Amino acid sequence: MSFDLTHIATGNGEAVLCLQAQRHIVWAGLYPKAEAGAPLEIGVAARRTGVRTRGNQLLVGDQAFRFHHRTHLRRAVLWLQRRGVRITTEATR
Repeated sequence: MSFDLTHIATGNGEAVLCLQAQRHIVWAGLYPKAEAGAPLEIGVAARRTGVRTRGNQLLVGDQAFRFHHRTHLRRAVLWLQRRGVRITTEATR
């Protein structure tokens, strides 16, 4: 099985969001820094329906990942869209 993988800076200290786009799912893990061995938070979602944005957050399944600035969020969104992941936008509350 092949999958695409990337690490995107969140703008929150050294924290990075690792994204994997697999055939049917998207996996996201928030690491305190790129060299960390284990993620602090994990989100898994269906590729076609489970990824959303709300404000400065990327929601993968039920897990929200906060970005310091929308530019960092935009990098993650573009990376996912280039791999065919459908992303919906929710209004902020």
